[in-house]
Amino acid sequence: MKKFLAIALALIFTGLTAGPLMAADPVKIGVLVPLSGIAAQGGVELRDGSIMAAEEKKTVLGRPIELVVEDTQLKPDVAVSKAEKLVFKDDVKALVGVFSSGVGLAIAKNIDKLGVPFLTTHVMTTEFYGMHPLVFRSGQLANDQTAIGNIRGIAETPDLKKRKYYVLVHDYAWGHDAGNRFVQLAKEKGIEVVNPQYDKAPLNTTDWATYISKIKASGADGVYIALITTVIPVFTKQAAEFGILKNCRIVSGAAPGVTELEAAGENGVGIFGASCYSWDLERTSPKAKEWNQRYYQRFKAVPSDAAAHAYVGTMNLLNGIDKAGSLEAKKIADGIRGQAFEGPYGKVLIAPKDNCARNDAVLTETLPAPPNPYGAKYYMKVLKVYKADELGPPQ
Repeated sequence: MKKFLAIALALIFTGLTAGPLMAADPVKIGVLVPLSGIAAQGGVELRDGSIMAAEEKKTVLGRPIELVVEDTQLKPDVAVSKAEKLVFKDDVKALVGVFSSGVGLAIAKNIDKLGVPFLTTHVMTTEFYGMHPLVFRSGQLANDQTAIGNIRGIAETPDLKKRKYYVLVHDYAWGHDAGNRFVQLAKEKGIEVVNPQYDKAPLNTTDWATYISKIKASGADGVYIALITTVIPVFTKQAAEFGILKNCRIVSGAAPGVTELEAAGENGVGIFGASCYSWDLERTSPKAKEWNQRYYQRFKAVPSDAAAHAYVGTMNLLNGIDKAGSLEAKKIADGIRGQAFEGPYGKVLIAPKDNCARNDAVLTETLPAPPNPYGAKYYMKVLKVYKADELGPPQ
């Protein structure tokens, strides 16, 4: 995997006055995604969503767009080093992307030194609310919004409401925040959690037998997971081998990616959860169907939620630069703040109150896919759509 990938959208523009076509220096945007390690597939999808947005946007401020992509390796220290390289060597005017809350927080906490706007498309920690005038979220739901969607879905589904839940998270910022949010809200709504302190699995966990044995011994018949989605196929395979999937239902704090659904196969059927996007939205949304078709035509891959997040977030960033009419960092931030983009999952607004997105969410269940043009064997069937104002927080 190359450490560095520059995607130059070679475009030209006509000046405001009559005259020959003239080349313009590109506006460089730094894209930070994991292209190696445990979350590499998610990083590819994020990168491709940003590429698609830049190709469709074509220009900002009348100039070509150049995406400069760096591999974070899902490591906070590496990500900060790559961000510094993008800003101080490559002269990017903004940073976009990031898969992990730990990585996102590391970059955000260095934002005064970096001195450019940073918009994450996939970080879910609630610490991003109002964190810094140059730090934004647009794309993925935050943990509080996801917990509200999941708890509402459980409460409204008789088979899920009666169950007792065992909570298992990955041991880093996102997992802790997701676990806390779910446990707190479950308690408020009368949903039983058998381990309110919840289990925290190291990121390098490959054998889930110990955790699955504890789930089995607890008497729980529901499992709430906040695990990086690439491990879901391994977790569900072992859960099936231990026999717990016969009686337990899984609710996930992060939507399994399209690749993970295929890898999990039958073991992944029945996973329930709230997230921003599923390509199944195309059943009711012409805009989603059109976006799915464009994505598939461009990348020959099943349209994924991670790609949709990155597409929407990158569009909000690029449109914010145009609105700012400037490449000065504070002015770009002012342009992003309050920006809204109507994309494949409806309007995504970056609330001026806290620099974080408000958008609708889908409640889904993973099932064998019906015939589809993308070749998907499994999919997240949309059960319900929750409106942005139902998920909060108030704008």
